[in-house]
Amino acid sequence: MPVERGAAEAVRHTLLGLLLEGPSHGYDLARLFRPGTALAEIVHLSQAHLYALLTRLERDDLIEGEQQDAGARPQRRVFRLTESGRSAVLAWVDEPVGHPRDMRIEFPLKFYVARRLEANRAQALLTRQRRVFEEYRKRLQAEAAPADEADPFIGLMRASRVGRVQAALDWLDLCEPLAHRGAPRS
Repeated sequence: MPVERGAAEAVRHTLLGLLLEGPSHGYDLARLFRPGTALAEIVHLSQAHLYALLTRLERDDLIEGEQQDAGARPQRRVFRLTESGRSAVLAWVDEPVGHPRDMRIEFPLKFYVARRLEANRAQALLTRQRRVFEEYRKRLQAEAAPADEADPFIGLMRASRVGRVQAALDWLDLCEPLAHRGAPRS
């Protein structure tokens, strides 16, 4: 699955999150998105698209790149976070998503980065995310009753929304054991 239009921003932040661990070059970052990796289960990111995102991050002063010698190999560009990049990614990781549709790409990327940072951060993200969706479910359930009698189709659609929120909450329960363990480093 190629990177979707709305997912590009989440992938940009994920790249910033990976650079929290230290400077890296594009090839090492691209390896984390290869088929068979956790990130590849969330989003397909071609090497060309990865380098385009890195260029944009550098243009936006969120990362800095520097050419480095690689011995007998061609020089490579090593990227490191700027302070504004660090601030941006930490704010992004800690902010829960607002809608169940964001559970497909954005939340898993946030959770992936949070786990690589520290278990407490991942657990805090899950707790905040659960609160957002429990509140959302309550609002949907409260507005469902009156319209159900007037137009059954409206009731059907509202029930569908409640079901998607419940599925997201159930999936967050599955995330819980992983929040307590750090992510394996690759």
